[in-house]
Amino acid sequence: MNYTGFFHSCLLPLASCLLPLTSCLLPLASYLLPLASCLLPTPINRLTFFHL
Repeated sequence: MNYTGFFHSCLLPLASCLLPLTSCLLPLASYLLPLASCLLPTPINRLTFFHL
């Protein structure tokens, strides 16, 4: 199988779809992370929260 052709035909359009989505989600994450750190004050809760 030609992995370069697979990369250009499948992964590049997928990346071009995901990049605008991540640019929308990053500001949302920057709002949600301080909120989560307020709701989960202990580092143990933070670690289990991020591993879920």
